[in-house]
Amino acid sequence: MLLMPRPASARLPGFRALVRLLGTAVAGLAVLAAQAAPAPRRLFLTEPFPPYTYERAGKPAGPMVDVLDKACEQLGWRCEVRVMPWRRALALAEQGAADGLFTVVDAPERRKYFALSPAVLQARYTVFGRQGESLQYKGPASLEGRTVAAYGPSGTSMMLEELAQGLQIQTLIERDNLTVLRMLHAGRYGPQGLVLMNEAVALWLTAQNDMPPLQAVGTVKQFGYHFGLSRQRLSVADQQRFQRGLQQLCRSGRMAELLQPYALPAAPCN
Repeated sequence: MLLMPRPASARLPGFRALVRLLGTAVAGLAVLAAQAAPAPRRLFLTEPFPPYTYERAGKPAGPMVDVLDKACEQLGWRCEVRVMPWRRALALAEQGAADGLFTVVDAPERRKYFALSPAVLQARYTVFGRQGESLQYKGPASLEGRTVAAYGPSGTSMMLEELAQGLQIQTLIERDNLTVLRMLHAGRYGPQGLVLMNEAVALWLTAQNDMPPLQAVGTVKQFGYHFGLSRQRLSVADQQRFQRGLQQLCRSGRMAELLQPYALPAAPCN
């Protein structure tokens, strides 16, 4: 068998060591370049929606904010959260003026603009009346002939529209949840008026504003709260990275630790 001679350069003293040295230098430069690259900035919008999101000492706070902060830290993102009225936040996010929106329910209207993260918190829509209300909710037909109010546009108002479809239910949409409760207690929805609201929100607002206790009529639906990731602003790869990051937080138990101080039920891990 004919053996080909090695290139002369390969026989030079220290050639292989030089190649290794150059390879190490190139790898080091790549690491330095990655470290020097600025962290991606991401803007998330939310609303005053206690006990899930609110402002404390002028800064965004609440369980959803805590989870977002940890997820962004793991991804190496610099995430900013701005709190504003929901209508404005929703409109801006749908227009692509933000990278994400929360707190979001899983609905076709939301999926049109956002890729939804795994659910972070569990919640439930409950029908409430004034103290002494005797109605027992056994399905949408139970509300026939009643006036039912909700806050919107929101997941709650979408749920109310679904409940009222094909039935004689008068629906009213107010600008915020506190207005809904005040109108209920003032009798503005009539002697048999009802409201549909996130149960935790209703109980929190009642306690914080020294309102009369509510009478729970029944649970309509259990659901989860998600982060909505802008389809216009974030690549599919970044959407998937965020989703995997939340799954990792949940499976590791770190998400449960973040949510524990708020005494709100966490959604099951995917």
